[in-house]
Amino acid sequence: MQDIIEFIIEIVPYLIIAFTLIYLVHESFRFIKSRDQLMLENQKFANKASAAKPVRDSSLAQIQLQAAERFVLYLERIAPDRLVMRLHQNGMDAKMLQTEMSRAIREEFDHNLSQQLYVSEGAWELIKNAKEEMIRLISATGESMPKSSTGIEYSRKLFQTASQIERLPSQIALEYLRKETRLILNR
Repeated sequence: MQDIIEFIIEIVPYLIIAFTLIYLVHESFRFIKSRDQLMLENQKFANKASAAKPVRDSSLAQIQLQAAERFVLYLERIAPDRLVMRLHQNGMDAKMLQTEMSRAIREEFDHNLSQQLYVSEGAWELIKNAKEEMIRLISATGESMPKSSTGIEYSRKLFQTASQIERLPSQIALEYLRKETRLILNR
């Protein structure tokens, strides 16, 4: 009986590591799948945007450019490296940093919500998807960390996870906004 208890005590950490690795691999594949779907949607919306009749009103074009500028700023600010640099404070644990990052993404999104009127549906969908995917990445990284992790350990893990993604959703949305902005400028 004592041998069985010792065996269980020895195997539990390995099981925890195995389940954590399985979860991370699963989340990575899910993230890659959603990114690929996002890229397909991006192409569909790009085709629709290029087929749309351009508006000749310069004041509307100026408003559209300002909205695009605000969303570019938003997408840049939700990049993992910028979030960490802006929000991390000494003594923060991983959970606190994760919570602050998710809160900041949501608050900034809400602050720019009205600007959706001035960007295409394709751009708006990509911006919303970028927000959701960044929050999902932040949460998945936090869930994979031990509860006693520091903010610095969490930041390293987040950078590591983000670096494994070919193009972050925010980068895809930025590229789309740039193309859309060029169309507005070339009217």
